Amino acid sequence: MTHVPHHVEERLMVQAINLKKTYGTYVALEDVSLSVRKGEVLAIVGGSGSGKSTLLRCLNFLDPPDSGEVIVDGRQMGAALGERALRRRRADIGMVFQQFNLFPHFTVLQNLIEAPMAVRGLSRKEATARARDLLAQVGLADKEARFPSELSGGQQQRVAIARALAMEPQVMLFDEPTSALDPELVEEVLNVMRNLAAQGMTMLVVTHEMQFARDVADRIVVFDQGRIVEQGPTAEVLRNPQHPRSQAFLKRLLRTS
Repeated sequence: MTHVPHHVEERLMVQAINLKKTYGTYVALEDVSLSVRKGEVLAIVGGSGSGKSTLLRCLNFLDPPDSGEVIVDGRQMGAALGERALRRRRADIGMVFQQFNLFPHFTVLQNLIEAPMAVRGLSRKEATARARDLLAQVGLADKEARFPSELSGGQQQRVAIARALAMEPQVMLFDEPTSALDPELVEEVLNVMRNLAAQGMTMLVVTHEMQFARDVADRIVVFDQGRIVEQGPTAEVLRNPQHPRSQAFLKRLLRTS
C-alpha cells in the first residue's frame, strides 16, 4: 500500500514550544518543539522511555509541562485558564491510550454519551444519535448495549476511539493504541485510524507499527532521551535517517515490523 497524501492546510493545529518535563531528577522532555498542521498525520517513534507518551500527556495537560507553551488551534493551553476552561479546551483534543480506559460499569453507549452531555452540553438525544453514528463508523453498531468486559481488546479500543471522537475534537492523540492487542486484532484498529486520517483528522500517533506509519503518516518524529533527534517526511526519514540514534532505532524497528 502506498502512502496516500492527505489534504493538509497551512493552518497550524498543534504547536509545542520548548516543552520541558521532569519527574524528580529524571528529565522526560528537554526543550521539545514541534508543530502539526490541520489535516496532518504525525508519527512519533523512539525507544521505551524516550518521552513520546509524556509529550502527548503534556499536549492535553493531563500532565502539565514544567515550562514551555502548548497552543491548539491558535489558543493557549495552560493551568492559568482555570480548571473549567481547561477541561473545555482539553475536550478539543481526543486521547486514545494503550489500555482502553473505558468505564467498566457503563455500557458501550453510556461510555460514549456521558462526556458530550457533561462537557459539551449535548442533550441525551443528541449525544445518543452521535454515538450511534460513531459506533457504525468503527463497525460496532451492534454492540451498544454490551459492557466492555464482553468485548475483545480490538473492539474495546475501537469503542475508545469512538468515545474520543464523540467530543468532536480538533486533534486526536494516539498513545501506542495497538500495543496491548493480540496481533490478529491490530489491523481492525489501524483500519479505523486509516479512515480517520482519510477524513482529514489531525493526528499525532505514538506507534511501533512502521507499515502504518509508512502508509498514513505525512511526517515522522524520532525521540531519544527526551529530545527530538530527527523529523521530516516519513518516506525520507525511513529511507535515509540522518542521526545515529535514528539510524540504530529504525534499523532495529524495521527489522521486526
